[in-house]
Amino acid sequence: MEATQEHISVGCNRLTQALAWGADGLVAFGAHHSVALYYPMDSARRGVRATLQGHTNRVNCVAFLNRGHELAQKNVAIVSGSADKTARVWRKKMSTSGAEDKWVCSAVLEGHTGTDNRISIYVMQSKQFDKVLSLQGHDNWVRSLDFATFTKDSTNDTTTKQQQEHQQAGGKNTSHHHTLQDGDLLLASGSQDKYIRIWRISAVVDAPEEVSAEDVSAQAGSEAALTQDMLKSLEEMSKSGTQLSTKAHIIDVNTDTAGETKRFSVIFEALLLGHDDWVYTINWQPATSLNGAYHQPMCLLSASTDKSMMIWRPDESTGVWVNNTQVGEVGGNTIGFYGGLFGPDGRWILAYGYNGAFHIWKNEGNEIGDKWVPQVPASGHYASVQDLTWDPTQSYLISVSLDQTARLYSPWRHTDTASNALVSTWHEIARPQIHGYDAQCIAFTDKWTFVSGSDEKVLRVFDAPQTFVRSLAALSGDETVLAEESSRPVGANLPALGLSNKAVFENDIASMVEAQESEEYLSQQAFVSTGATPTSLVETMSQPPFEEHLLQHTLWPEVEKLFGHGYELMCVDGSHDHRWVASACKAHTPDQAGVRLFDIRNGWKQTANPLQSHTLTVTKVKFSHSDRFLLSISRDRLWSLFERVEDAN
Repeated sequence: MEATQEHISVGCNRLTQALAWGADGLVAFGAHHSVALYYPMDSARRGVRATLQGHTNRVNCVAFLNRGHELAQKNVAIVSGSADKTARVWRKKMSTSGAEDKWVCSAVLEGHTGTDNRISIYVMQSKQFDKVLSLQGHDNWVRSLDFATFTKDSTNDTTTKQQQEHQQAGGKNTSHHHTLQDGDLLLASGSQDKYIRIWRISAVVDAPEEVSAEDVSAQAGSEAALTQDMLKSLEEMSKSGTQLSTKAHIIDVNTDTAGETKRFSVIFEALLLGHDDWVYTINWQPATSLNGAYHQPMCLLSASTDKSMMIWRPDESTGVWVNNTQVGEVGGNTIGFYGGLFGPDGRWILAYGYNGAFHIWKNEGNEIGDKWVPQVPASGHYASVQDLTWDPTQSYLISVSLDQTARLYSPWRHTDTASNALVSTWHEIARPQIHGYDAQCIAFTDKWTFVSGSDEKVLRVFDAPQTFVRSLAALSGDETVLAEESSRPVGANLPALGLSNKAVFENDIASMVEAQESEEYLSQQAFVSTGATPTSLVETMSQPPFEEHLLQHTLWPEVEKLFGHGYELMCVDGSHDHRWVASACKAHTPDQAGVRLFDIRNGWKQTANPLQSHTLTVTKVKFSHSDRFLLSISRDRLWSLFERVEDAN
């Protein structure tokens, strides 16, 4: 018998440069100490395909190395930087057996140092990079930089007769190409000061000794920097101390051994205003082919902790950079986006947020306008997984983590849109528990009920709602589970400032609808978090849910709390006959190192005395298949076997 990999579930590290999207569609991202590989545009939605092991601490940043010219560039390597003070270079090893190619570590490089709110410009001279300029402007840390080469598209190469007549009459040049020249480098920078700046690097065509910085500034014109958005915000920025300068910086570069010098100017081109919080990443849309020629779209994507991603383009008539598309999260307790990238063809966007979750949008629009539609992403925990368990029928599994969540995974039977073949892929379809404490252990007591333990010293029992049973049947194709649907609550809701998921029944739905229509309910919404709605409680899923839905609408009702432990829970297990729950917690003295038993059939009551045999913390308990024996292991280096003996009375 051969074991094959079926599914990898992992979230992205909470860092701003932990994600990279290669030219061939492959995404690499930091996942704890590993680099995970993922194809978001895979029509079969198979999620994470592999992880690269080697770093000994958190992976902080990832990037692709490309070879080739213009549109012929290909990914040749992945570079990952880690808190272990090393950078690793990974190269693809081609497979000869027809299996997927593997990536292997080909080099390990030594560490790095800190950053500030300036942008440093380096040029290669005499076969080494030298720092030649430091750009000021941002008044907080610069979080992201991205270069693009400006190209004049064929449709706007020439000035129309009407534009020429308008300019001759004293009018302004209304094309956004009025200062940009073919081949100019555009550098976009995003900062924690909430602003995005665009800088233009241009070759100076006159002899170096004949041109000064003042001349270049005058040639560029104030229109290059003072857009309408900037003028509106000058007063606000002056109060905050933000710098706004149109000064040109001159760089002389030695281009060959003969001493030939070329002069370049660096000037502030535009300021983009729109985000309400830190801008973490900015990304130019990848270059495309236009009429057979290399073309760089003037399109910029920004991601912010204000829970939004914006797509910026210059207005064709005024040159003003405007935000014409915005996507993002709604509700939940997240802290916005840590990063966002365009796909290789510019028609996909991949973002990740505070809780490690991915968000994917595909542009299904046309020449009239954009239409960004959410797609099913990969998902997983963003902190260490402490425990996981199958349900008694092995239909689905649940894992718990130090990210304080319990996540449920199940197969999804669906059609591969590329091949029209029926495929089965694993996905997170519910988040039954979202806690305020680190989750440590979990066990099922029957097909639809599980018990979990955390650092709060209390065991909590959860029961599956109707919504989950119906969705599981629809996604997995197994309709036999619907036989047990009717006796269950419809769903669950977490009250404001509450820790317990409250069951919602059929008669509660009508009350919720009436409450939503009242003025009192509407006034309260400014003070409470968004929870389950009547619509979401009765909705049956046709595909795996997006992160916003998982955060708010897939909770399971909490049906019982089990008390008795004095310290943080360590382990729990349920008997196969659905009668007993055994658990243990951290122990500071020998009398606290006992195993506690709870009788499910007797109202979840605890037995009179814990099972004692260990002197240090019990780390694992397990019932035998027959439920006759209970095994425990401890930090005292001993294991104990308890036998169940029926009372003769």
